[in-house]
Amino acid sequence: MRFWFLLLFLSGTVFGGENPVDLNYKIHAVGENREARDDSVFALGLPLTSFGKDRGRLEGEVRGRAGPFSLQATGTVSEQEGSQPSSRALVNQAYFDFGEGAIRGSAGKKILSYDVGYGFRPLDFLQREARLLVLPPALEGVNSVALERFSAERAVGLIVANPGNGREPDPKDDGSAAARYYQRAGSTDLHATARYSERFRLEAGAAFSAVPHESLELHGSALYQQRSERTVPTTSGNLLDPANALQTDTLKSAAKALAGFTWTLESGWSLLGEAWYDESAPGANDWQRLAAQARARNALALVPGVPAAAVAGSLAASTRMFQLPSLSRRAALARIAWTDQGAHGWSASLDALRSLDDGGYTVTAAIAWESDKLRLDAGVRTFGGRPESAFGLLPERGLVFVGATFSF
Repeated sequence: MRFWFLLLFLSGTVFGGENPVDLNYKIHAVGENREARDDSVFALGLPLTSFGKDRGRLEGEVRGRAGPFSLQATGTVSEQEGSQPSSRALVNQAYFDFGEGAIRGSAGKKILSYDVGYGFRPLDFLQREARLLVLPPALEGVNSVALERFSAERAVGLIVANPGNGREPDPKDDGSAAARYYQRAGSTDLHATARYSERFRLEAGAAFSAVPHESLELHGSALYQQRSERTVPTTSGNLLDPANALQTDTLKSAAKALAGFTWTLESGWSLLGEAWYDESAPGANDWQRLAAQARARNALALVPGVPAAAVAGSLAASTRMFQLPSLSRRAALARIAWTDQGAHGWSASLDALRSLDDGGYTVTAAIAWESDKLRLDAGVRTFGGRPESAFGLLPERGLVFVGATFSF
């Protein structure tokens, strides 16, 4: 309730007076029917997780701007099978713009997504946006101060993220300083960026997006990290400690890279292809070890005196590895999409993601209809592949999703 009082206060106070008011409201409703993998090696621990449980989300969003101040806030009510409904109020963005002419800046909480990729973005190291999610909630911005100098062909920016923070539990909350450079060269956009933080030290990379033909776009990006982290199954002998089911290894250096293209036809059809490499993601041997440890935990459940709760808890804790942003070091994505050119609002897509490390895959088919005020989405996603691949081990076979967005 206090969330809506906040919105009313901001609408009448911050956005009032002499400042011109620009307010937009949206309501999102999302439902997911998820199918558990009955023969999962993690089955004993799944009741302690969200895997295989249907869920729904109702999200109200307001976006506003008055003079130099911009706001985005959301109120969300979520429900999951077997659990009580929960609610959350969040200020996603709240920042001031300042400056004039060629020099502009911003200060506050702001979304800082970056890079040219669709399925994977090596250079998105400030926002750290998870890709390829099904009807995801609104992003939460990063506390930052930014200054930019730009012209029609070039832009140079400096960003201080999370001022005053050091190394935090979540890398997104780490304090850091970053620089970005953009140059337009004919039909090509060039990007360069660098960042320094206590956790990863120096990170530097570059990206491009080129249009050699009106129907063809090529893009790519690459990142070098002076230091990185990788989450893997535990190497300790204690398999019943949920707190140590997974461990984070420090890498002395790491690289990430992406290459892709988009081919678009006047008929409304388009084809996207991407391949990427992420040295900080788990490898095929890590997933095999996770499966072997799960089998060992199941065997312990048959030993007299071993608490069933400890076995279930450790199995559940180990499934957090499936929540990593990248489940494969090498992957390829193919996407075919269609948009109705007759202005009837229909669109459809088919995505196929393949793990080149272990032979796992995920396939997603979706359809949408959109008018001025209403958008409807529906689709299905399935997971599969070799039994000990990341997607073959995933405790879910797939899900069906529906969504509705109403704007006013």
